Formats: sequence, C-alpha cells, structure tokens
Amino acid sequence: MCGVAPTATGSQTPISTFTNAKTAQECLSDCNSNASCQSFIFGMVDSTIKCELFSVPAAQVPTQSSANLVVYDKACSSIPAVQPTTANPQGLANGAAQNQNGGQTSQSGGQTSSSQPTQGQQGANQKQNKRATCGAAPSGSGTAQPIDTPANIASLDACIAACKANASCKSVEFGKLTANGPDVCRFFDVPAAQVPKATDGQSFQVSDVGCA
Repeated sequence: MCGVAPTATGSQTPISTFTNAKTAQECLSDCNSNASCQSFIFGMVDSTIKCELFSVPAAQVPTQSSANLVVYDKACSSIPAVQPTTANPQGLANGAAQNQNGGQTSQSGGQTSSSQPTQGQQGANQKQNKRATCGAAPSGSGTAQPIDTPANIASLDACIAACKANASCKSVEFGKLTANGPDVCRFFDVPAAQVPKATDGQSFQVSDVGCA
C-alpha cells in the first residue's frame, strides 16, 4: 500500500513518532533507520506534520481518526518529497505538481524554458487520455491481479481518485464480486485494457487512472 488511507481494524500502535520529518520521504528515512519498521503513516493534522512508524505491513495499520493521514509500506517504489499544505495535507505528489506549476506561472521569464517540458507532458497526457479505457467492461485475456483493494470507496470516480494517490496504480476496477455483494474498488498495475474479463456473477467497470 502506497499513499492510501489505512483500513485495518486491528489495535497496532506506532513503535515511534517523529516530528522532524517534513515529507513522506523524510519519514521513510526515519523508517529505514529503525530495523523494526515495516510501514509508516504520514500527513498533516491540525497544522502538525505527523510521521509514525509501525512494525507491521501497511495493510495491518489501523484506520486513523483523520483522513489527512496516509500509509506507506517501506518497500514502496515512489514516495513523494512534498511538504504537506492545507490544500494537500497528505503531501501527495499530485498536489505537488499543481503547486509547482502554479509557482512556475508566477515566476520570471528566466524559467520559461523549464515550463516547456510541462507543456509537452500535458500534450502527451492528452493523447494518452484519448486512448484511455474509461468505464468499460473488463476485456483483458491476461492474468493480472489487483495490487490493492481500498475500503470505503463508493463510486468509480472515487476509486480513480484513490488510484491517483498510489504510485503503482495504472487502472481501477469498480463493481461487484457477486450479484448481491457490496461494491468494491480494486487497483491494478496494468492498463485497463489488460484487466481480465469478469467471471460469472461479477459486474465490473474498468478505467485507466487518467480518465477522471
């Protein structure tokens, strides 16, 4: 689990709490310095940045009292170096991109050339969105498996939004595992076109992360 809200129901407590970590990457450094640390939560609550280490995987970290806190496994491949703000209390990378673009807009022409790759990237993203699979029935023939199933997701749009906070998530599947079962949100690390077809009794929609 990488940059999503913790959802476990256990009674695990932090093995250590730090106030010097200003970004999730700095919190990871604290985790790496502790041989018992397997995961950590990070975010800003009441204007205070929290970094708490746990001796269990992120999937076993209990639900927190604040939605501003997200959990990371120690092995997550992409952990943002973004300081939380009121608008982005979790310090997620997508919030940093918005702030950075805003900063470039307000700065002098000396950095005009540095904004050009961003424009090129936007064009690439637009092309990617045109090819994206959005809200279709899964049709892949492979054996891709979900990398995460976050709880308390009530819609496809909310599922996509949660996917964007996970660096490994490329597409989502939202719907029912059984005809009368609850809706579930599942993350995949492959494009939506490669998510396997639903089996009998299942009802799913798949979307690439760029759809919403």
